[in-house]
Amino acid sequence: MKNKYIKIVFVGTVMVLLGISLVTYRNLNNYTAEVQSLSHSSVVFRSLEKLMSTIKDAETGHRGFQLTRDSIYLQPYIASVKELPDQLRNLKALVADNRLQARKVDSLEHLVNYQFSVIGKILTNAQRSSLYMDRYESALLQEGRTNMNDIRSLVKRIDRMEEAIYKRRKASEADYKVVAPVALLLYGVVALVGLSILFIRILDALEKRRVAEDQLKENLKALRSEVGIREFTQRTLRSVLDNSPSGIMVFRSLRDKEGAIYDFEWVLANAMSLTMARVKESSLIGKRLLEVMPGHKELGSYHLYKEVVETGKPGQFEKFYEPFGIWLDVTVVKFEDGFIVTFADITKQKSQRLLLEERELLLNDAEHLAKMGSWKWTEKNNELIWSDGLCTMLGKPTGFTPDWNSFLENVLHDDRLLVEDFLREVKTNKVWMEVEYRIERDDTVRHFSLVAKPTASNDQPSVVDMMGTVLDITDRKQYENQMNQYTQELQRSNEDLEQFAYVASHDLQEPLRKIRAFGDRLANKYNDKLEGQGVDYIQRMQSAAARMQVLIEDLLAFSRVSKNAPVLEPLDAPQLLRDVIDDLDAQVRREEAVVRVGMVPAFAGDKMQMKRLFQNIISNGIKFHKPGVAPVVDIRGRLLKSNEVKTIPGLSLNEQQYVKISVKDNGIGFDEKYAEKIFTIFHRLNGRNEYEGTGIGLSICRKIVSNHKGVITARSVENEGSEFIIILPVG
Repeated sequence: MKNKYIKIVFVGTVMVLLGISLVTYRNLNNYTAEVQSLSHSSVVFRSLEKLMSTIKDAETGHRGFQLTRDSIYLQPYIASVKELPDQLRNLKALVADNRLQARKVDSLEHLVNYQFSVIGKILTNAQRSSLYMDRYESALLQEGRTNMNDIRSLVKRIDRMEEAIYKRRKASEADYKVVAPVALLLYGVVALVGLSILFIRILDALEKRRVAEDQLKENLKALRSEVGIREFTQRTLRSVLDNSPSGIMVFRSLRDKEGAIYDFEWVLANAMSLTMARVKESSLIGKRLLEVMPGHKELGSYHLYKEVVETGKPGQFEKFYEPFGIWLDVTVVKFEDGFIVTFADITKQKSQRLLLEERELLLNDAEHLAKMGSWKWTEKNNELIWSDGLCTMLGKPTGFTPDWNSFLENVLHDDRLLVEDFLREVKTNKVWMEVEYRIERDDTVRHFSLVAKPTASNDQPSVVDMMGTVLDITDRKQYENQMNQYTQELQRSNEDLEQFAYVASHDLQEPLRKIRAFGDRLANKYNDKLEGQGVDYIQRMQSAAARMQVLIEDLLAFSRVSKNAPVLEPLDAPQLLRDVIDDLDAQVRREEAVVRVGMVPAFAGDKMQMKRLFQNIISNGIKFHKPGVAPVVDIRGRLLKSNEVKTIPGLSLNEQQYVKISVKDNGIGFDEKYAEKIFTIFHRLNGRNEYEGTGIGLSICRKIVSNHKGVITARSVENEGSEFIIILPVG
């Protein structure tokens, strides 16, 4: 009986121990499975957070590029494009066992791809457009904003579903966590009781217990490994946050008994946020927002935070942080029963934005003052943009939506076809062009100058856009007409004067010859009958007639130079100068002068006029010498460099090359304030009794040089000498 009882007890004990062992084993397996499920949900949460962070980086990058046109801001966007496909594939793999979640992730993938498509269009348009933001770009921004809201909404739904799964698993894990120790305790009690009755089964019981303990150790080891992974993930996340260029802070809500929010508590602050706030982490974490920064309530930020937490709708605003004198771009999103605030220093962007606005106002004012306007036409969408200045010029209100018909409606009928052909030709030939036309506005005809320049589209090189300016040149046209009229009148007057000088000089020759002839006869025939005073009168008359003869000949020479266009031919300058010196041989011998000719390059000119030019200048250099000092005249020449030509006023830049010839003497010189007057006809600096001459020679020289499209100037120092500089085209 006892053996039977022992067997029954043994069998019962074994059955109970076996049952308890099975329950314990199942609980431990279930506990391990639930721990792994919780880890899986955590990975899903992190994947969602990382995905949203990548999308936000792309948003931040393209907006930075929009504001600054600096490609460095595109780096986050470029990195996001590379990382996003792997993140989406990873997320899809994580939720593959949940069909409902998998469908939502597929929808999320579609929205994300569409968002990056919109960003790509915005960047393409920003690179193509010189404006800060046109209407097409604004529409894309609105479309992207709407799609981004859909992405956030869908992510929140995925997050909530995963959170529900997480909570169920957490509850199940807690149940298993409670049951497992109880089962183990029951197993130990039964084992001890069975040991007192069934000593024979103690070894078997201990073996089973050892097996259970080994299993528990394995489970604990796996649990520690999971905890290590979570700690590594937390450190990685912290590193990512601390390396973010934006400040990031996390707050949780503090609620009263009625559940109303009365403040927020700091949960996390990354390194950049602490740097920008100039505080240590220990002075923020666990502290209340209104305790540390009570000003948030007065500024309205606190109420915005409450609204975000209560409604779940993100908030965004720009704020000037007065203590540090910086502008912040602040974004607030709900996070559990709290919120995450992200802020970045946009002081530089804000300054640039204000600078752009100031430049736009300055451009509008400049267009108004200059009576001009600008326009741009985009072929892709047939969009025409006018500046405010152009609207004013064409009598349209600011903000008017222009088209080509409104551009052409005021053009005079006679000029309309000209303007239409001009615009077509610019587009066809793809070259910069300019045309002048007339418009009629307020019963007044005005002259405009239209400049058009084709520009190739960035994304479609075959598509040609156009941009240009319109300038009101009415005043200039009126001035040009007046100048043309004045020029014609002046030219007619000059021709009349030249004709008068020629005719007068020619007609004066005959009576002057008769005066001199009869004077000579009177002196020869009646010289012995005239008294001393009579002889003096005749001599003075003959002297005056001789001077008059020279003056008339010089006037005729000046008239001939003015009337006759030069006949250009290649000239051997040294030989030409030697011929001139030979012609002046009598004067050179009489004054014991020295004339030195250096290197002078060849050039093209009228031989007779050039001889007259150098003869007058060299003769002056010999004539106006200092008493008791032999005159010395040096002649040198060289070719001018292109940069030297640009600095000389009065020269035509159409000529390829110029020669500079210097004629320098050691004579009496003159005050340089008379450097221009000496070239005026009949102007003399010295009395006739001191130096003979008519005052026409240098006027003839200037006329000859002008006929050859050159310039002549003089430099001098009194009692030291003069230098005449002649610059002529090589021809």
